[in-house]
Amino acid sequence: MTLEEKIGQMNQLHCENFPYLKTETRKGRVGSVMSITDPNIFNEVQRIAVEDSRLGIPLINARDVIHGFKTIFPIPLGQAASFNPEIAETGARIAATEASAAGIRWTFAPMIDITHDPRWGRIAEGFGEDPLLVSQMGVAAIKGFQGSSLNHPTSIAACAKHFAGYGASEGGRDYNSTYITERQFRNLYLRPFEAAVNAGAATLMTAFNDNDGIPSSANPFLLKDVLRNEWNYRGTVVSDWASVSEMIRHGFCEDEKEAALKATNAGTDIGMVSETYIKHLPQLIKEGKVSMETIDNAVRNILRLKFRLGLFEHPYIADQRKRDILSPRFPGSGADSGRTIGCFIKERKGNFTHSEQHKDNSRYRTIGGRTP
Repeated sequence: MTLEEKIGQMNQLHCENFPYLKTETRKGRVGSVMSITDPNIFNEVQRIAVEDSRLGIPLINARDVIHGFKTIFPIPLGQAASFNPEIAETGARIAATEASAAGIRWTFAPMIDITHDPRWGRIAEGFGEDPLLVSQMGVAAIKGFQGSSLNHPTSIAACAKHFAGYGASEGGRDYNSTYITERQFRNLYLRPFEAAVNAGAATLMTAFNDNDGIPSSANPFLLKDVLRNEWNYRGTVVSDWASVSEMIRHGFCEDEKEAALKATNAGTDIGMVSETYIKHLPQLIKEGKVSMETIDNAVRNILRLKFRLGLFEHPYIADQRKRDILSPRFPGSGADSGRTIGCFIKERKGNFTHSEQHKDNSRYRTIGGRTP
């Protein structure tokens, strides 16, 4: 692999600029893409990667598949209210089957941030405030997404996010700073992530927040000391949306070049959409500020994921799989989960008066299925 091709694997683009995506893919300057939901369009881009680029390395297509793809399940916070991990696993398994049929082999879920502040706007995307419950629900979702084997065509790589402490943002404001001691990290915020690693989560996503002034995407304590050295994690680490370049706003980096330097050296393998790696890593390597060993380690983590997903053997979405995007096996599953949660809450809290309005004794059919 040339240096440009290696760094290309570390570069993730969104599908919004389709001509640019195709051009960069043909040059081997893209390793993964986000949010293509049409299997025919994905196959078109994948064909460029496999047949037109020099090395023929397939792309991974990723998307936020949070609580369902076509079949919609209750939000994760609602699932957690059931205290039943089977609901999370079932929902993730169905979502993986549908999403993979559309060409999506990587989801940015589950979100396993611990939060105690209801002002935080993303609280609905997680499983609540208790590290044990969040760990169990997160592990269940990972098992559902990844199935019995990642190389099965209905399996998708899970992504435990956001590593770490994102839910403790000051004042409940998204992207804000956190001030978490190491004791708090280890006793509270890191526990679900350690459980996710032990459960075989294929990928992890860094958080937007800085903790005590150090953004997660460039935090060697989290990404190296804990994740790689203590937990022996061999999966792939991806930044959040432009969180590498966002470190400039945190006052941690002067410019994108410094952001690429710090994130790469800390252990963030893939830069999502900011293109800071593809723009600046060649010069940083030439200056001796980033080593080839660091680049090679990142690329190994990325290629290992693609091998595990079976993308080199089966890069395209087969025509017979496309019918699974909305399979007749699944309608009603989301509502069933909602009814289970509704019944559980009723037992603990009393009546849901709006559910009592049904005249056919299906008293809980309004719970679940539709979510914010």
